[in-house]
Amino acid sequence: MENNIKAIIFDWGGVCCSEGEPFASLELQEKIGKHPNDIADDIKDLYFDFYRGKYSEDEFWNAVISHFNLEKTDGLNPASLSAAYLNSYEPWPDILDVAKKLQAKYKVGLLSDLTKVMRDHIKKEHNISEYFPVAVYSCDDDAGRLKTDGPELFNLILGKMAVLPEECLFIDNSKSKIEAAKNAGLNTMLFDNKEQFFKDIEKYE
Repeated sequence: MENNIKAIIFDWGGVCCSEGEPFASLELQEKIGKHPNDIADDIKDLYFDFYRGKYSEDEFWNAVISHFNLEKTDGLNPASLSAAYLNSYEPWPDILDVAKKLQAKYKVGLLSDLTKVMRDHIKKEHNISEYFPVAVYSCDDDAGRLKTDGPELFNLILGKMAVLPEECLFIDNSKSKIEAAKNAGLNTMLFDNKEQFFKDIEKYE
């Protein structure tokens, strides 16, 4: 095994699927008059705490509606905003197949900064445990932290997988999260695109 790697941990959004967008609702974007990234910046603390699991789906969307002084409509309410979010990504079966194949040689896990509503959605829709026997999400009750908050989230999954940091390869599409993994002692692979990933992962297959 390459560099004595015993475990391979994948990120979800941007690695196993296209990135999901919480503010995918076009009506929301039009009412606020901002790009989704700018909406997230405007409510940064609320946004990140959503991913830390501190808000339920309804609590978060009601807080967003209140913050921007919006009126609820058929297309602008917690249910419709959440539906737009859950429909904003496309899974990549070819990447998931690689994760499943790697189980023949390694412990395989999933570590993702994800909201509770998206976590529960992907578990139901994609049978996550088939591809990732161990999965840890930032919103989990025993987590409540983002990857960039410090080493705690990485330590949590390392403990669940019973491996040392130096025995683990972590794959993410975010440079800041790759840096956080390095600071926690893990080996890393930056996911830039599928072609690059399939080439780089060959030495582990």
